[in-house]
Amino acid sequence: MLVGVTEIAVALAGFSGIVVALGRGTSGKWLPGDRLRLRFLLEASLTAGSFSLLALVLYSSMGNSGHAWGVTSGLWAVYMVISLYRSHLNVQEDLVRHGDVDKTANRIVLGFFSILIVLQLVNMVLWLHFAPLLAALVLNLAGAAMQFARLIRSAFQG
Repeated sequence: MLVGVTEIAVALAGFSGIVVALGRGTSGKWLPGDRLRLRFLLEASLTAGSFSLLALVLYSSMGNSGHAWGVTSGLWAVYMVISLYRSHLNVQEDLVRHGDVDKTANRIVLGFFSILIVLQLVNMVLWLHFAPLLAALVLNLAGAAMQFARLIRSAFQG
């Protein structure tokens, strides 16, 4: 399953080339929000792929699958706290300068990721199961897919 997550993550990152080809970037007129969404698309897909590969390496080298899931969950949680903080700063900067960020969508995404960060910390300490880690990776993929869809929509909106 982790290999499948990695493959999907690589495909979503590859779709960023399609976005660039179809989008306003070809005319040099990227909207600031679109640049931010492209960055989020790449980060979300690469995060899912990287943590999937990390989980595979730990699973094959630790001898205890529970510990592999727990360690990967903890590392994902720490990374996502840092990532969400950086994303928040980028979104705030974009709102001040351009105002072309969907506040409601950002709050919903923040809520989902916050819940999953807490679940990963609980998984690291108590559960040591694969399912919470998989949920986190799938949310990264869903976030990347959402950014891709929003970029495509923006490319055809004039």
